[in-house]
Amino acid sequence: MPYLAGLLTGVFLTILAVFLVDHIGAASETTASEPQKIVNWDVAEQRLRSSLGTLKEEVHEATR
Repeated sequence: MPYLAGLLTGVFLTILAVFLVDHIGAASETTASEPQKIVNWDVAEQRLRSSLGTLKEEVHEATR
């Protein structure tokens, strides 16, 4: 159980760090060009919503 908690904490902290670097870097960027992002957050959000929808459908089917 401690291993799982550590793994989930590490994944959460990694995602949080990348998110903060993307947004702090974008806020401090003073050039007219679009700053390079590490993650395309719009695509990540679409994929997460799609995955959650699929997961909900599968759980609904499994619990019938």
